[in-house]
Amino acid sequence: MERKLQKRLLVVAKNLEGSRTEIPLPLKLKSAEVILRLIDQKRHKHFGLFVILGWKRKWQDHLDISDSQQDIFAEHRIDIARAGSSGRRFDVAATVDFDGAILIDGRGQILHSGVFIEGLRPRVVAQKVNPGRFQDLSEQFGFETKVHARHLSAITASYVFRGTTIFTVSEETDAFHIFEHGRIAHHH
Repeated sequence: MERKLQKRLLVVAKNLEGSRTEIPLPLKLKSAEVILRLIDQKRHKHFGLFVILGWKRKWQDHLDISDSQQDIFAEHRIDIARAGSSGRRFDVAATVDFDGAILIDGRGQILHSGVFIEGLRPRVVAQKVNPGRFQDLSEQFGFETKVHARHLSAITASYVFRGTTIFTVSEETDAFHIFEHGRIAHHH
């Protein structure tokens, strides 16, 4: 499993090589590693994930807490570098049944989980990123297969929240995507 994970992380690193965000590549790779390990650990249990790396306080007006019990990091922040430690009550693995996004700041501190992101306007963003007429938002954003709300919200958020790197896992297919600047930076 370690060799396979390392190969996947090398591909992620190559795809993020030309990134224009200020988030250091090692922090992006650590976030990807935590998520990929979780996918491998839970491969018999499908789950969805939406992670925003590089969250800034100035965007607080865009978030809402729909279920405060899912916001396990509000009072128990951890560094993404420490995430994945077995037996930790407050960890990313504890969020696999939560709805909403996980927010991580630019230093790697996990701030919130289970948050609802408001006011993204995917149709408006899609027209800015890739103008024209398309069958649907999946096609307009450049997805190879149809995606749903989590992925469309994530790719839109990567445009709205400038300088972020956003990760998703599809609940239906376990597909792993990384978005930056309203574009797909990596998919597997």
